[in-house]
Amino acid sequence: MKAFLGCDIGKCRTENQDTIRAMQFRDGVFAIVCDGMGGMQDGAVASKIAAAAAEERFSAEYSETMTPEEICELLQQSAAEANQKVYQTACRNRLYSRMGTTLVAAYVRDDTLCLVNIGDSRAYLSSADGSFSQLTTDHTVVQLLYEQGVIRAEERATHARRNELMRAVGVSSRVLSDTGIIPLCPGDRVMLCSDGLYGMIPEKRLAELTRQSKPEQYPEICVDEANANGGADNISVILIANE
Repeated sequence: MKAFLGCDIGKCRTENQDTIRAMQFRDGVFAIVCDGMGGMQDGAVASKIAAAAAEERFSAEYSETMTPEEICELLQQSAAEANQKVYQTACRNRLYSRMGTTLVAAYVRDDTLCLVNIGDSRAYLSSADGSFSQLTTDHTVVQLLYEQGVIRAEERATHARRNELMRAVGVSSRVLSDTGIIPLCPGDRVMLCSDGLYGMIPEKRLAELTRQSKPEQYPEICVDEANANGGADNISVILIANE
């Protein structure tokens, strides 16, 4: 069980507002991707604070004896801690008054994946049987419109409100997060990423890359392809290989 990381500013941004981290434990891997909100003040500061706070809370309280449900609860608490740290920083400093970030974090054991997410950074599962699926639901206006039947699935990528988040870390004192528990098999691969990756590479192609690439080469291949396709945003990706 090992994590492989890649992060790049992309072709169009003047600052990288993404923060990614991974920590190896005896029985698994903790990983997190935070994408500072584009257009907001100090998105880079928000993503760094959130990732550090969540990692610190999780590493301080994690135990190998925890059930998957308990791990999900700890991930949720870690996300809440990240939200509080970003929000409190914004309240103390007027310069940071509008900062925020997305968050997707995972703990991966040999047979179980535990997830938490806020915003539109995503988790995917590339199964050993060849299937590829998005595990998280985007907390965006366009996702809500799609669920309400107002727009079609293919319209989400080009809709005028596609970048509007309905949930984000740090913009209020409390935030709702989603959690999930997914069973894993040998050979499965878990991928966390920011929208700068999946917005530049079609899902079908992501599935091909995730299955065909060597794990240690995967982040660089993804970053290069996202940049080749335009690199419109910061690009972050973590691959956790259960092999």
